[in-house]
Amino acid sequence: MKEETQLHHLDQDALRVQHDMEILMESFRVITSTLELDEVLKKIMHYAIAIFRSTDAGFIQLFDEHSKKLVIKSYVGFNEQIRSFRVSVGESIVGKVYRDGCVRLIGTTKEIYESMEGLSEDNYNILHVAGASERTIKSLLSVPIMFGDIRIGVMTLHRFDREEMPSERDLLLLQSFASQVAVAIHNAQLHEEVQKNLGEVTHLLTKLEDTNGILMQRTEIHNHLTRLSIENRGLKSIIIEMNHLMEKTIIYADYLEVKCYPGDHSTFEKVIADLFVLFRTKTKPAYVSISDYVDLTCYVHPIRSGAVFLGCLIIEGDGPLSPTDRLIIEQGAPILALEIMKIRSRTDILYRKTFEKYHEFLKIKNPLQAEIAAKDLGIDTQSFIQTVIIELSGNVDPHALENDTQSFLTRLKQILSVENSLLFSYNNKIIIFSTTNHEGEQTRFIKVITDSIDWWNKRNTIEARAGVSTGLYYPGQAEENHNKAEQALLHLKKQNKKGIFHFREMGIGRLFLHHQSSEIESFLAETFSLLWSDEEKYQELLYTLISYVHNNGSMAVTAKGLHIHPNTLYHRIKKIEEILRVDFDNYEDYLKIQLAVYLYNSFYK
Repeated sequence: MKEETQLHHLDQDALRVQHDMEILMESFRVITSTLELDEVLKKIMHYAIAIFRSTDAGFIQLFDEHSKKLVIKSYVGFNEQIRSFRVSVGESIVGKVYRDGCVRLIGTTKEIYESMEGLSEDNYNILHVAGASERTIKSLLSVPIMFGDIRIGVMTLHRFDREEMPSERDLLLLQSFASQVAVAIHNAQLHEEVQKNLGEVTHLLTKLEDTNGILMQRTEIHNHLTRLSIENRGLKSIIIEMNHLMEKTIIYADYLEVKCYPGDHSTFEKVIADLFVLFRTKTKPAYVSISDYVDLTCYVHPIRSGAVFLGCLIIEGDGPLSPTDRLIIEQGAPILALEIMKIRSRTDILYRKTFEKYHEFLKIKNPLQAEIAAKDLGIDTQSFIQTVIIELSGNVDPHALENDTQSFLTRLKQILSVENSLLFSYNNKIIIFSTTNHEGEQTRFIKVITDSIDWWNKRNTIEARAGVSTGLYYPGQAEENHNKAEQALLHLKKQNKKGIFHFREMGIGRLFLHHQSSEIESFLAETFSLLWSDEEKYQELLYTLISYVHNNGSMAVTAKGLHIHPNTLYHRIKKIEEILRVDFDNYEDYLKIQLAVYLYNSFYK
């Protein structure tokens, strides 16, 4: 009975996929059956509502070259006033969708109206008069209409009944529909151009036939690759199919997994780290020559999802690509991006569960229960413990930062022994919990991490810093070790330094970790007096004081280091004592000065 139920669910899913594809194919046929632009746009809106059944209203805006604005061309669910809604590039939600060429999916009313803050007052009033004031937008889907790399306009769909994000299948359907919409609009626009230029009708008809041939090929490629994704064939299957369709061999280099698809491509695996550095911030393809490891020239097409860099499509050689190969890359790239984001979503869920289990383990103080929880995490605890917390910073986009964190984590997994180790990422942090039998193994373990962080920081603008805590392992006391690693990381952050720092090296610095910077600054201002408030005038005396304290109050060593006569130093020290109203022979006075110098060097130097 259970198997029959499962088969029934599979059949139902298959029927739903088939039904969605039938509607999608029917929409392709109907909207391309006419070349009248107004009629095409009406049919597009009709099928948009039919395909995305949860949608209540929507409109299509095309970019007007004369006014440089996005102009309403077709709509559903609004009154005639909506035609006055004209948006500049970059203005509000739709203006940013057109500018960036990225889909915007917003699932809450709060986020929608926050994203509309840049909307002009006139446009805001037009929306209300057109009918938006009578209903509250609960979710919104806005997608760019693009013909190849050319942006044509934006299609936006509203939902009023409840807050809800679209499913993965809806996203794939939307992508396919939007691609075909661009084809239909482009064809209709070409048709209008033909009507306006009757004197060139023969030339334009020939051009239209050639364009339609390319568009038909584009549509066939897009539909074929989309079906693979909808059927969950996987990333590797899509890459293999692209290779079957192309005249040249294409390879996908995955940024998160730091490996190539399909199969073994040892030549490229030696240079993909360099390619990632070159293309992490690029959006356009380019030819690249690399000669550090091997002499290699290749065509590289970066794969992105908004600000998130996912990897590169690579074709070896410097020869031009055929039109067919360009079409396959152009259509395959966004489908690959969606497939990779699906994989990443599953990875995020796995890491979140690991994070929750790890923190439950840290809270267990009973030794026997702690050992059971450790085994549940796949760790056979041994004599020594290492806890490392790595944090990446330097990218304002949280999704891109998390993406870089996962890429770094993949590299660590490749070079670290995972035996009796737990490695995962969560919220742009990598947590490593490991146990070893010998202190020497512990030292080697930390050195591998140190070398990896140095390697990363030399190659990336996104900085990595790590806090480390090691020691003997006592069941039920893992949380103390974790907290020490957190404190070591916080110490680095307070000093605005990258690299790695061990808790045992912190010294008295741990006493000031949780002090506000304003408190420390106030203490320095009070202690250093004029040396702090008028640093430019007393810079020489402040530097002398710091050198004096560093040399443990030795007049001879300090004078030699400052390249001045001991008598000159003596007079400076006396002047410093007068300004600060202290006596360096007084234990408490000198201790206060020592502490101030330490804090100055730690937080302000």
